[in-house]
Amino acid sequence: MSTTMEGLRVAPEQKNPEDIRVGETLKSLLHRVEQTPQGYYLPRTITHEELAKQVRTRRSPRGVSRGYITQLCNGEKHMTNEVLYAIAHYLGINPVAIKQPDPEPQLQHLFAAA
Repeated sequence: MSTTMEGLRVAPEQKNPEDIRVGETLKSLLHRVEQTPQGYYLPRTITHEELAKQVRTRRSPRGVSRGYITQLCNGEKHMTNEVLYAIAHYLGINPVAIKQPDPEPQLQHLFAAA
C-alpha cells in the first residue's frame, strides 16, 4: 500500500520485525487468568487504557497514552527499556519474558532443515 503526497507515491514505512514480535508478545501477556478469593479461575484481559494508566516512567509519571500502548502492541513503535521495565513490573513478570525471542520457532526451523 502506498500513499500519495502532492503527486508523489511514497512507500509506507516498514515495521521492524522485532517490534512486531515484541508487540505480539505483549498482546498475549495482556490476556490473563486470575484466581478469585473463592478459588475460581477467571479469564481477564488488561485493556490498553488500564495498562497505559499503570505504566509510569520518569518522562510520564501519570502514565503513558493508550495510543502509545496500542502502537507498541501493533509493532509500530519500539519499546524503550524504561517502558519495558514499567510494563513488566505491572504485569508481575520478568522483563525478559517480553523481549526474549521464543526459541520454539527457531528450533522448529532447525529440525525442519535436518
